[in-house]
Amino acid sequence: MRYELPQPYQELSHTADTGIAAEGATREEALARLVLALGALLAGGGSVTPDVEETVVGAGGADLAQTAVAALREVLFRFATRQVVPGACEVLSLSPGRAELRIAFGRFDPARHREGADVKAVTYHRARFEPVPGGWRAQVILDV
Repeated sequence: MRYELPQPYQELSHTADTGIAAEGATREEALARLVLALGALLAGGGSVTPDVEETVVGAGGADLAQTAVAALREVLFRFATRQVVPGACEVLSLSPGRAELRIAFGRFDPARHREGADVKAVTYHRARFEPVPGGWRAQVILDV
């Protein structure tokens, strides 16, 4: 299933950093919402108009939390190198050690996205991906 901005997520307070958490009925929904939460932070709440789609592979990690970190690092790499922000996401497959996502990216606009967070890294610190009543919860801490 394809998810588009905006999606519900929670910002987590953390000393000198910030975090994001998202929930979904399935593991795939939780990861898609986590990707879009990162996009929402990068865009500062400004709208994102997707104009290119790409398959993104997050490889690595012994569990789902580490795999989610790997996937978000791939998204952040594209932001840093191409100035694109995820506006829609579909998780094609997800297992410990590998996530394959189809992401629609839009161009970062300095005027529209001026409130965006300056995210430097996605960290393993307090990364979680676990079942909760009614579904799954995923969270990461971001170095800003």
